[in-house]
Amino acid sequence: MQGNLEGAYNAKHPADHEHAGEYCTNSGTCVIACCYINALGKVLLKGGPARAKDVRRDFERFEAFVEQCMPDFVTESAGLTFPPTAGGRRTGLDWLYEEYRCGFVHAFASPNVAWGPYPDMRKYWRRTSPRVVLNIDELVRGYRRGVNEFCKLPAADPELRSRFKDFVSA
Repeated sequence: MQGNLEGAYNAKHPADHEHAGEYCTNSGTCVIACCYINALGKVLLKGGPARAKDVRRDFERFEAFVEQCMPDFVTESAGLTFPPTAGGRRTGLDWLYEEYRCGFVHAFASPNVAWGPYPDMRKYWRRTSPRVVLNIDELVRGYRRGVNEFCKLPAADPELRSRFKDFVSA
């Protein structure tokens, strides 16, 4: 997982491109990070949550990882005001999941979505109005911190370690 994310994050435009040498995969980096957040949340929920009619089952997995392993994201987002997502929700977690993860995976991203590299800024969100702008650098740093937190959890729950593959492929 980490190698795929780092490959996208560190990718640069080729020499013959008008932006040669500049980083080029902000969208890919975000999608990869968000999909892995979702997968690791599925492990935290031990393959769950149980199948339900609720279309936000994947959101529950995403939320589990972010809340347990990226509490700084939750804290920062709680102090901000967000416009409603396409689904009418107004939290940073909903924005990251609905507009960034789902929006780009399923190709219906809102025109209010933007992201960019802000390597010196130690916040996830650059702006929340009128456009919501995600700092791709802090998302990657936050994901790395989250994975470090995730790796500590099997000490308290050995089933996570012994059944990781079962849970992630459930």
